[in-house]
Amino acid sequence: MQSYVVMFRKSASDKDVDKYVNEVQEQGGTIQQRYNADFLRGFAARMPPKYVEKLEQNKKHDGLIESIEPNQEIHIN
Repeated sequence: MQSYVVMFRKSASDKDVDKYVNEVQEQGGTIQQRYNADFLRGFAARMPPKYVEKLEQNKKHDGLIESIEPNQEIHIN
């Protein structure tokens, strides 16, 4: 399973984020990191491809998810 970073809009409540975290785990995924700062709300997780597709659909319809991106290392020189 590939790792993704899922970021939420400021309007998403902790309960909204918790719902998605629980769904990831129910679908066999693993939460790697949770982000709970005012300016950064979301999580990084290894998720099955089918669930990533579902998240992409939810992003279009529910207005809570801001972005879903593959997780990757960033190097600064």
